[in-house]
Amino acid sequence: MLRIRSLAYPFLALAAPTTTLAAQWSSDPALNSAVCVQNGDQTVPQIAAGSDGATWVGWFDNRSGAYAVYAQHFDSLGLPTFAANGLAVSTHPQNSSLIGWDMQSDAAGNALLAFTDVRAGGDLDVYAYKLSPSGQFLWGADGVAISTNVDFDANPVLAELSDGSVAIAYARIPSSGTGAIHIQRRSSAGALLGETVISGATNEKPSFAALVASDNGSFIVQWLRNTASFSSLRHIRAMKFDANGAALWNGGAPVIVYDASSVPIAYQPLLESDGAGGAWLAWHAAPATTFTSRVQRLNASGAELFPHNGVSVSVEAGVQQLSPSIAPMANGDAIVVFNRRNGAQSQWGVGAQRISASGARLWTDPGVSLAALDGQNESFERVVAFGDGALALYFDNPQTPLPASRLRAARLNPNGAFTWMPSGTVSVSAILPQKDDLEVVVDRSGVVRAAWRDERNDSGDIFAQSLHAEGALGTGSACVAGAFCNSSPNSVGPGAQLDSLGAPSLGWADFELTVSGCPPGVSGRFFTSSQVIAPTPFFAGSLCLAQPLERLALVTTSPSGAASTQLAAPSLPPAFAVGTTWGFQFWYRDPANPGPSTNTSDGVLAFICP
Repeated sequence: MLRIRSLAYPFLALAAPTTTLAAQWSSDPALNSAVCVQNGDQTVPQIAAGSDGATWVGWFDNRSGAYAVYAQHFDSLGLPTFAANGLAVSTHPQNSSLIGWDMQSDAAGNALLAFTDVRAGGDLDVYAYKLSPSGQFLWGADGVAISTNVDFDANPVLAELSDGSVAIAYARIPSSGTGAIHIQRRSSAGALLGETVISGATNEKPSFAALVASDNGSFIVQWLRNTASFSSLRHIRAMKFDANGAALWNGGAPVIVYDASSVPIAYQPLLESDGAGGAWLAWHAAPATTFTSRVQRLNASGAELFPHNGVSVSVEAGVQQLSPSIAPMANGDAIVVFNRRNGAQSQWGVGAQRISASGARLWTDPGVSLAALDGQNESFERVVAFGDGALALYFDNPQTPLPASRLRAARLNPNGAFTWMPSGTVSVSAILPQKDDLEVVVDRSGVVRAAWRDERNDSGDIFAQSLHAEGALGTGSACVAGAFCNSSPNSVGPGAQLDSLGAPSLGWADFELTVSGCPPGVSGRFFTSSQVIAPTPFFAGSLCLAQPLERLALVTTSPSGAASTQLAAPSLPPAFAVGTTWGFQFWYRDPANPGPSTNTSDGVLAFICP
């Protein structure tokens, strides 16, 4: 959410931001932004996008000789909220080896964390924390205990549900006997609401759960059937539960998503919400001798929309596809980016595919190539939906077999073609230390942020980078919107204020105007022009736009005096184009005003980018 208030009238400052702070998001791919640079190993980062352009980064930290959990909060400019090198979340003792954990940001911009430690004894138990952007421990200084028992509890994941509660899932793996997936539900204040248990069959140990929020407070869980031994049947299963934890699909029996073979040992399949009450799933397996990446979509009722065992994202002779990353699209399709390897796994490349809502491969059967299949190693492929296309990031190693890697990014249009030319990719991190554990998010303002473990200084630090719609790094994107003009007092207060959400990007298609401070229940109209003028008296307000004026949505303000409109095709004026600048205002009725009965808001000025 972008909220730039009262700049009087020097709106031209938007065209070339000049403020530079060392702690802002770096614009230099040879430097990047240091999240934590300390002695010892910093590792296993997680990243989450806040609701207002902020970013959370968390990691495990060995600076004191024992692993602890740390976090840092960055505002939209990349300025850290906490002290340099992060806030200590938990210094309770960890096991000798680290396992998976999770961090998300809730609707209020707080961080939700779930991880394991051995504070209660020699076995791993699960704990959850909630941090405010100012560093308050909202669920107590020691968080809340999700599990306390003598069993091995592993790989917690979490999600904020649509009713504001939080679901936390993990695997309970006893040393003998039958294991289970446990899902605990907590209120926004951390109070226990209930627990759901998915038990394995006799002596089976289900594990590697994934969890996403769904409709009406429900949630969808994916897990592997059994991980008890090397020969266990590691089949993929799924279930949707309502807000009270009751199973909704298949008469309470798990939906079997994949059982043609076992997925690899210690492999985590992916689960993403489809935005319609169902989910996308992605994984790789070798039902014969060749690894193939597959996807499946389950609808809101749990039905498989594609053939059982999913569809392959690529059909390319002699080429294996591994480690798919999936980005569901608003139209029901999904874009998948995956690692390509030859049969001997001595050559690597990066491929991408668009899967239609009906399961068809849209970018030819082999998909499109983002990086050629050659002796240069690529890894940690990640993809996020970006407008009507996608943005992919991955490590590449120009000095294979040395463990030194760069971070590259490519933006794809709806047809799978590169958007950023001439090379098609940009360098996000150009220097060549060993890197691993790439984590990527995209926020509602249309900015992608990445965090990773980096050995440029010692055995491991945490670095991050921001990336904008047009391929720019750092804070100074050309894709900007900000306030200009002035509002005038009205019958209910100091005046109507116009704000923007999302990015003024034609490809991102997520630009929204919001107005507040108007009288309740009155009609008004958003309008725009590419011609910006000095404030001119206009009824009870000021007009800062000149002809030709383009009329946008006619709306009625809410009881709180607010209204909004989404600016996306076909509602955009025909003259909207990349590289143009447009101003926006809101004209509204104010019948209780003692003078003129209409007024105007202040304005938003936006530079339109790809």
